[in-house]
Amino acid sequence: MKQFESSDRNTLQEKLTQKLEIFKQIHTLTEKITEQIETDKIDLLDKSLSKRQELIEKINGLHQEIDPLMQSYISSTVSKDEKIESLIKQVHEITTLCAKLNDENLSTIKDKSQEQVEKIDKQSAKRKGISGYAQAVGSSSEVIDKKS
Repeated sequence: MKQFESSDRNTLQEKLTQKLEIFKQIHTLTEKITEQIETDKIDLLDKSLSKRQELIEKINGLHQEIDPLMQSYISSTVSKDEKIESLIKQVHEITTLCAKLNDENLSTIKDKSQEQVEKIDKQSAKRKGISGYAQAVGSSSEVIDKKS
């Protein structure tokens, strides 16, 4: 088993710091997405979601770099590093915040989608009613002349 070395420690700290900064950007963007959902700014929402996806892809790339270092760090017999432990905790906390906010956004979007479906259904029912009335009345009206 490879010993967890000082250079590994520095690399892990650097990568965790990068991951934390990207998650802070994701959190800020997720808050912006919340605002866009609440104010029905759907045109801006697509752009924000695309940017968020780019950040998530960066996180996934970093995760591939961090994972072997974390495995080595965890299995190492050297004492735990306070800086690394703090970064791990901060990443976990911001990840939890992002996940919670994202779940709330998904719930809001689901509710808004359901509202739109209900509005469309009501409009469809109104149109069917108007169409049925028009057919019952007919397109040609007859004038009744009392003199005849």
